Amino acid sequence: MSVTNLIFSDLELPTSSFSCGPGQGLPSVRKALLHETFFERSHRAADITYDGFYKQCTENLRTLLHIPADYTIFFFPGGATAAMDAVVWSLARNSISGVDIGAFSHLLCEAISGRLDNVSRHFVTADKNFLPQGLPDTCASLVLLTPNETSTGVQLPDDYLLHVWNNRGTDTLVAWDTTSCAGGRQLPPAAYDIQIFGLQKCLGAGGGTCAIVLSPRAVQRAQQQTRNIPFFLDLRNALHFTDKYQTLNTPSTINIWMANEGAKWMLAHGGIEAMENLCKEHANHLVSWAQNSPYFKPLISDEKYRSFTTLTLAITHPKITGEKIAEILRNTGKQNLMDGLKKYRTVAQESLRIGCFPFVDTDGVKQYKKLTAVLDKIAQRLVEK
Repeated sequence: MSVTNLIFSDLELPTSSFSCGPGQGLPSVRKALLHETFFERSHRAADITYDGFYKQCTENLRTLLHIPADYTIFFFPGGATAAMDAVVWSLARNSISGVDIGAFSHLLCEAISGRLDNVSRHFVTADKNFLPQGLPDTCASLVLLTPNETSTGVQLPDDYLLHVWNNRGTDTLVAWDTTSCAGGRQLPPAAYDIQIFGLQKCLGAGGGTCAIVLSPRAVQRAQQQTRNIPFFLDLRNALHFTDKYQTLNTPSTINIWMANEGAKWMLAHGGIEAMENLCKEHANHLVSWAQNSPYFKPLISDEKYRSFTTLTLAITHPKITGEKIAEILRNTGKQNLMDGLKKYRTVAQESLRIGCFPFVDTDGVKQYKKLTAVLDKIAQRLVEK
């Protein structure tokens, strides 16, 4: 029998998706009928926006993520990458600093900010263990941080984030991209001026929609910007619609509905504190299993810097690769496993990225136990081949 045609019974296979994005949706959302998701409705209708779930989702996110009352929250079509562009174009002045510890933080620091002229840049990069080599320039006009990096599964601990915030310059805005942890990690409250996050990970929505959070200082900076900015990336245009809980252009109404359903469930089941504990329960099962496996180990050895919302496991046996594992999982024919579990393309080490988001298993680790049993079976067969 070919290894790629390894047979599993339905009882062996998990029913959840472990994709790092779009992640597993809330069970009730996954069962909803399409015509119940408002996808045919106008994104400016009053009963959708300021009298409906756009407003409700905004305020639920404010409560869930402990966002201050005077911070502005709005949805931005195009996902986190578009929001990163908008933040950098609209809010940077003459200098940018940041931390580059993986593919997505690299995108935020190097690729996006590199498009601006007449702006100095100072970026901290990762050492051989994927950890930041020091601190960014906390006096730059805009400091870019990624608290949880999806590609490598490294996180910036709370004391690192707080050090940057407490030592910021008088003209400094601190920006977080929390796409990989918003809704799953309890971050230091209000230790930022800008927070952006896609809705497709912990919150269980589809890709292509982002939330942007701005402090009063960030709003003022956007209003005072003199740079020539493309229309879509000029946050002044988006801010024009926030009093009506509307967006600059047509968003994915379904995504906002899904995120609102997810946020309501999270608030009803203990809030961000409980969601962090649930993510940690998922990640701890995987770490404990990997530490006792001859074939896997946590890529980030330092627990303080190891993400528990998107966990990356290094593969330690030469006969096992992430792509081989992904191919076997795809060949099960199960839609939840079709994307496989494999390393991110920019990570050199053979590894697996696994989503530990709240909705992957709302009851504990039953789905993760099935996953690790399947991975044990696959690894053993690959080694014996």
